[in-house]
Amino acid sequence: MLETDYLIIGSGAVGMAFADTLLSETDATIIMVDRYAKPGGHWNVAYPFVSLHQPSQFYGVSSKELSNGGKDKAGLNKGLLSLATGTEVSAYFQEVMRDRFLPSGRVKYFPSCNYLGNCEFESETTGEKYKVKVHKKIVDCTYLKTSVPATHTPNFEIAEGTAFIPINELPNTKTDSAEYVIIGGGKTGIDACLWLLENNVGPDRITWIVSRDAWLINRQNIQPAEEFFDTTFGAIANQFIAITEANSVQDIFDKLEEAGVLLRIDKTVRPTMFHGATVSPLELAALQKIKNIIRLGRVQRIEKNEIVLEKGTIPRTPNQVHVDCSASAISNAAVKTVFEGDLITPQTVRSYQPVFSASFIAYVEANYEDEDTKNKLCQVVPLPNHDTDWISMTEAQMVNQFIWSQDKPLREWLRNNRLDGYSKLLANVDKSDAKKMAVLSKMRKYSLPAMLKLQELQRGLDTISQTPIKNPQLEVSKGIFFKNRIAEMPDSNLELENGDVLLKVESFAYTANNITYAVAGDIIGYWQFFPPVGENTTRWGVIPVWGFAEVVKSKAEGIPVGDRLFGYFPPAKHVKMTPAGVSERRFIDGAAHRSKLPKGYNIYQRVRNEKNYNPAFDRERMLLSPLLLTSFCLWDALKEKKWHGAKQVIILSASSKTSIGLGYALQADADAPTCIGITSDRNLDKMNSLGIYDQCLSYDAITGIDTDIPTVIVDMSGNTRVLAALHTRLGDNMKFTHNVGLTHWTHAKPQEGIIKERSAFFFAPGHIQKLLKEWGPDRFELETSAFLMTTAKKTKAWLKFRQVNGLEELAAIHPAVCQGTIPSDEGLIVVL
Repeated sequence: MLETDYLIIGSGAVGMAFADTLLSETDATIIMVDRYAKPGGHWNVAYPFVSLHQPSQFYGVSSKELSNGGKDKAGLNKGLLSLATGTEVSAYFQEVMRDRFLPSGRVKYFPSCNYLGNCEFESETTGEKYKVKVHKKIVDCTYLKTSVPATHTPNFEIAEGTAFIPINELPNTKTDSAEYVIIGGGKTGIDACLWLLENNVGPDRITWIVSRDAWLINRQNIQPAEEFFDTTFGAIANQFIAITEANSVQDIFDKLEEAGVLLRIDKTVRPTMFHGATVSPLELAALQKIKNIIRLGRVQRIEKNEIVLEKGTIPRTPNQVHVDCSASAISNAAVKTVFEGDLITPQTVRSYQPVFSASFIAYVEANYEDEDTKNKLCQVVPLPNHDTDWISMTEAQMVNQFIWSQDKPLREWLRNNRLDGYSKLLANVDKSDAKKMAVLSKMRKYSLPAMLKLQELQRGLDTISQTPIKNPQLEVSKGIFFKNRIAEMPDSNLELENGDVLLKVESFAYTANNITYAVAGDIIGYWQFFPPVGENTTRWGVIPVWGFAEVVKSKAEGIPVGDRLFGYFPPAKHVKMTPAGVSERRFIDGAAHRSKLPKGYNIYQRVRNEKNYNPAFDRERMLLSPLLLTSFCLWDALKEKKWHGAKQVIILSASSKTSIGLGYALQADADAPTCIGITSDRNLDKMNSLGIYDQCLSYDAITGIDTDIPTVIVDMSGNTRVLAALHTRLGDNMKFTHNVGLTHWTHAKPQEGIIKERSAFFFAPGHIQKLLKEWGPDRFELETSAFLMTTAKKTKAWLKFRQVNGLEELAAIHPAVCQGTIPSDEGLIVVL
């Protein structure tokens, strides 16, 4: 029996890239099994004139350059980075195996062997069977099932005597008088047409059967070299701008074409396909010379005198050669979880780049322990087919890129991985180069809005095909919080046992505070209150909300149907609870999974039994009570510490309602220090008009703060860049920082310069418990209720309530809440 740490099935490009990175990152042993006699997978049977569609810099393995570093000096790729030929790629992989893998002593290679499953394989040469004991993982690099023209069986009938060949045999045909019928509009069909044109076959002798026109990628825009910086990164910036400004699915493609990001062969025909095929401007011009393009759907059969297609027929002539280019490059596009126990299934985690993806997945396997973290980093970017798949594919890639950007060691690895292509170029930009910096500034400005717009458009596409959901629940991605979905709660989750109640959620508030719950979901346990449902639940979470619900079914003593509750709920139509400690005015949810969570979040007020309950105050209660209670606790904590010896209080994200509540508290306290509110440019005038801060400044103007004054900071933003700048400027005069919220969660990366020993996270429920213990419940309720009522009345002068109808509308507006673009004088109330 053989033994190894990793058994890699397949020595094609994906298997080779995975093994190469695993060798670099670990001391693991590897067995590689492949049915071909040489490494390289499908390159072993590729057609003789095939070449890469993307620059060679993007292909191969991390440790060995494939590109010669030059540009093509002739041909249809002239002036662009070279594209390795199939022969060069095949030889390259043989060199990698011969000169790197095998000499390492850690790789055993078994070519010409069929994998039988269950860690067994059989030699085609000797018939010998092998059993492998795998100590760590099996890596299935054959999952995508790459299909090649040489072995493809057409799915249509072909009349006897028809000159019908795979593309591999095209160079062997006579070109002096033959006419050619190219069957297939994808990458292979493009290659066949270009080869014929480059070999002096006139375009009038080519008939091209295209069942679906495709959007094509402009190769000029994907050149990973310094001299192409403006076109490459300019195209990325233009892509982000086009996405952001698009107002419909069709408009996004129109704008992408206008920006030169996507191309099409015929501007009068709207493409319905996108496979990621890449062409140069010269190749596009050559293809546009072919005028006899047949758009009658797929071929059904080739008869003696005609070709029958889905939508009609075309005549045949005796001298026609039919070239089969109808094979789909990938025959298994179903998405599978990458890390599942002892199985790794490499798939694309970045669009168009399977070998980079394999290398990336190997790095993650080698450097991260937790499987959930691995899968969070390696979310599959779905392979495209239809034109609209460009939207889901691009959104998935941007989400991954955002997640990766939060991980400093991973960013460093990307920068030094040659297959990445772009990270090193970006990192090495000369900051004094105004033109390049302007391009990067556009990219930064429009990247997040572009992601949000893609999500909006994708949601619209999903809604078209979605069946109504009986018990919906809004869930957000734990990796990137503006990404959301509406999942269906199974009926079984809502079945009652003795002691349970079923609640129908009526309405709730939705604010930036809810996004803080998501950002701190793992740290404080907010994800644990309400479990997600549906697929891949480890990657999704439910953000709790404050609102009202009604008891619609009850098997709990003392809790009747019709009872109305205020408290902490999921953004869902229904929720099941197990009341405990039931009293006339309240109960606690006694569900086992909530027993160790902060008690304050588990209490539900029975509002019909409250002495002074007024339904007219419901909106203020949902929106303001949780926020203003935090404001009150902050004011009390600052006062208790005698303002930490500070003479001025700086509040970051001064337009948040929690900040405004603290501002009102400080304004009403004669002993409070001077208060400075820091906010965005768009909110500056509005904050000045409220008159609650002694001074209001924009983030860009913090250099104007007097740093000679002892200062305490209350940070609602989580913007570590701003915080580090303030700490650095204030130095010893930064007396303390209370970290409260994360309204700028996308800027919450670790930064040098923050004085950690004088900073602490402020957890309002902890302070509430402290006050309850010191004051007792009666005084606590008296003090906090007075503050809430007084402050809520002050907000009536400027606060406007905005009703959001249902979870679908909430899902659409959720990204704007994440981005902080909801006007600061608006309060969202979701009504179900």
